[in-house]
Parts: sequence; structure tokens; C-alpha cells
Amino acid sequence: MHTHNLQIVDHWKADLCAIGIQKESKLIYISTYNYLTESVVQYDFDLELIDDSDTTNSTIVKEGRKVAAQELIQELKTFFNI
Repeated sequence: MHTHNLQIVDHWKADLCAIGIQKESKLIYISTYNYLTESVVQYDFDLELIDDSDTTNSTIVKEGRKVAAQELIQELKTFFNI
């Protein structure tokens, strides 16, 4: 079985519609909060690099807003090299 060592994380207690996926120092934050009343599900995401010396510090390297699932999946694959 091939594993990519992805972890599901939840650092956003204030956003119950958010989830994170992390691999080593790469983190993607995904939220559907802004689209709860929409008929078509869309996503916001932030691609982040976590500072190895201070794991509470991260840098956003790319933001995506109001994207479809297919675009989000492509961003995940590219960001995590999978």
C-alpha cells in the first residue's frame, strides 16, 4: 500500500466548516463557510508553509476563493506532489 503521510488537522475552532490537510510542513486549509446557502458547493482554500522552528507560524503561499471541487483536488495534488 502506498501512503502519502497526509494528516487531517483541525486548527480552526471558530470555523466549523473548515478542515486542514497536512504533510510535513505543508498545510492546506479548506472551508465551505462562505457558501453554506449556495446550491452548488464551493470552497475557499489557503496553501500554507509551516515554519519548522515555530509550528504556530505559517506563511500563506496561495489562496483560492470560490473554487469548484475539481480545481481544489488539482491544487491538492500539485501542492502535495501526489
